Amino acid sequence: MNNDIEHPKDPNKGKSVAGIILLAVGSILLLQQFNLFFIPHNIVLWPFWLVFWGLYIGSKHQYKKASWLLLVGLGVLLLLSKNINNSDRILWPLAVIGFGMWLILRRNKHFDPQQWKNDFKGEKWANWDKKEPFQFEKAETVDYTVKEEGSEIPPVDPYAQKQQQYNTKYSGDDYIDTVSIFGGVNKTILSKQFRGGDIVNIFGGAELDFTQADINGRIIIDITQIFGGTKIIVPSNWQVVSDLAAVFASVDDKRIRSTASVGSEKVLVLKGVSIFAGVDIRSY
Repeated sequence: MNNDIEHPKDPNKGKSVAGIILLAVGSILLLQQFNLFFIPHNIVLWPFWLVFWGLYIGSKHQYKKASWLLLVGLGVLLLLSKNINNSDRILWPLAVIGFGMWLILRRNKHFDPQQWKNDFKGEKWANWDKKEPFQFEKAETVDYTVKEEGSEIPPVDPYAQKQQQYNTKYSGDDYIDTVSIFGGVNKTILSKQFRGGDIVNIFGGAELDFTQADINGRIIIDITQIFGGTKIIVPSNWQVVSDLAAVFASVDDKRIRSTASVGSEKVLVLKGVSIFAGVDIRSY
């Protein structure tokens, strides 16, 4: 997962796109007042705000995040359902199906096909289907006899060392991936090397407690929520940077004011999109 905050190459690009969006929305609303034949007065145009806002968010992040697509899709869906009679009977089920497929496919987004190709190419795998006699690995001889005082200490079992490495290499809390639909998720993170994660709330909520966790450098949590909420409890020495696209939503920072987080290298970055939802940040 990339933990570097991405900034636009041109700082003025976002302002230009925002200006173009406002000009487009204002022009459409103005033309509608003239009762022109190609823009009927009874057409509902407010969903265009979601479409243009999604395009603005996408241009801000070079269209690398899925949050802009979610906003554009929701805007188009509302635009069609408000202006075409009985279209919501088909559009909303299709939207639910499409969102479900997105949830399934996004779980494999960390898969790198190029890395897989590099790992499984070369002479090592050229003759993968060739039958060869099995070669048993020669086990190392370990002396378990009790030695006299002052003698060498018996070597440690190599298999126990390998097993210990397997058990301590990664922790289950290093990365979180929570999905709550019409429900809630409460989780306490204990990892001392937390690496980030993804949170999806649809008419649901998530509460994450990081008071016993630790991070190194900048860590990103991607939040996607519609009619839900997320509560995050962090240590007082962490910095929290919000880069969320909030639509009829809010990011409320209720942390205790402290100078411990000023200049701290432990930075938690919140990215994603929040629609009719909120994010609550606290520290104790």
